[in-house]
Amino acid sequence: MKSGARYKNGFTLVEAVLVLGVAGLIFAIVFSALPALQTSSRDTTRESDILDLISKIKEYQTNNRGALPTDTAYVDGDVFDACENTTGATCNAYADAKDTTWRGFYRDYLGVKFMDPAGEHYSLSIVDCGAATDRACENAKLNSLYNSRFPYNNYDIIIVKGATCIGAEAAGSSNPRMVAAVYKMEGAGTFCAST
Repeated sequence: MKSGARYKNGFTLVEAVLVLGVAGLIFAIVFSALPALQTSSRDTTRESDILDLISKIKEYQTNNRGALPTDTAYVDGDVFDACENTTGATCNAYADAKDTTWRGFYRDYLGVKFMDPAGEHYSLSIVDCGAATDRACENAKLNSLYNSRFPYNNYDIIIVKGATCIGAEAAGSSNPRMVAAVYKMEGAGTFCAST
């Protein structure tokens, strides 16, 4: 008769529960971190888009002897639908290659693909700084943006004329041709880039 320990193949119930518990904990950690990672990724894309916008403003200034577009209007991201919804002289005037407005800048320099990662076209709100040099810009729209939640007013990028960036805020510049672009981020805070 043989004596000795009997060896079993497989796991005990306690071992199986322990393995499933550890696997569940790992999945819970990964899935709880996933939304934050996705938000961070979208905000990184937005920062890149704002830097591209600043690059396009510099390109516009190079092509126009340092000048900025002429108006101080709001430009929504649907500038490309304007011709589809109108006919005749209005459409032809809009399609004029010499359009020096912010609307023309959006159409000619940013293009139809200038979109937030959430799938909405960015909009441009053009404002003046209204502050002395090296001080935070004094503007109701900027104050509203800084105190808002994402998305701010239909994915608005606020273009601040006569401004530069100090941290994540627009501040007055002695150069009236300087421009800061400020955007409300999804994760937290704002992002500012300037020419």
